[in-house]
Order: sequence, then structure tokens, then C-alpha cells
Amino acid sequence: MATGQAPGNPIPAMRTYPPVEHPVVVIGPQYLAQYPVDLGVNSDFKVSDINGTLIFQVKSKLLSLRRRFLKDAAGNTLVNLRHKIRTMHGRWEAFRGESKEQSDLIFTAKKSKLFQFKTELDVFLGNNKGEVPDFKVKEGNSESSCSILLGDSNTMLAQWLLWW
Repeated sequence: MATGQAPGNPIPAMRTYPPVEHPVVVIGPQYLAQYPVDLGVNSDFKVSDINGTLIFQVKSKLLSLRRRFLKDAAGNTLVNLRHKIRTMHGRWEAFRGESKEQSDLIFTAKKSKLFQFKTELDVFLGNNKGEVPDFKVKEGNSESSCSILLGDSNTMLAQWLLWW
């Protein structure tokens, strides 16, 4: 088992890349790979590595459009995603596990601009009460690709392609 790997979760396929100098831990260190990992998301919101090994999945409760759950490969709920009603920027809140308590807030995400042709989200970690986001999520040249940037910079942290 890789250092920091959660029990019962698969080790993602490794590619040859330089090591990550300053990794950012959002959910927990047990889900932090010590190397870049190529992941893909299919139309069922299952996240797999290049070998097709399930790493994460997003599930929703029956008849709920406003709540989603990020689960690890073992089915453990990592994050409870709640869509806030009546917000101009379509805000989502992410809480640890199945909690809804403010003390368990991991991050919030909202549209960067009210009107957009391509999706762009500002992501604020739970302790960030300022105006500058910790991350930006930007749709790529097609709806099936996306990049995650550090704050308001052009420093790319991750990118993905939706697998159909």
C-alpha cells in the first residue's frame, strides 16, 4: 500500500512525472497521491485511472437534485455536496462526510460570472472568507475537458477529460 493510501482504496496507476513540490490537501492526506495521476470521469460520474480502476464516484439520493455525495472506491462518503437555493451564482457547498454543519465545510464553489458561455467556477476553501478564490475551475475547448488553476493565476494544478 502506498504511503498515505486509505485502507480498502485502490492505488491509482502511476505514470512517469516529476514529483509534486507543494501538494494541496483538500479532503485528507490519505487521498493525496505523491505523483500526478491520470483520471477520467465517465457519464455515470465514476472517476477511474488509466487502467479503468475505480477511484471515486459521485452518487445522489433518490429524488434529490440538490445533494450529491463523493464516495471513495470502497463506498465511504467523503464529501456531501449541497446546491444552495436562491443564489445568483449557483453556489455549491462541500462538507466533510455526510455532515451539513458549518464546522465541517471543506469548500464552496460558485460561478465566476453571472453569465457565461464556458463554465468557470471560483472555489473557496472553508477557511477562506476573502474575495480571491483558492482555485478556479475552467471548462476547456469542449464541455468534456476542464482545468483547475491555483487562485486567480494561470498555474495549472490539474486537468481532466470526461470519458464517455
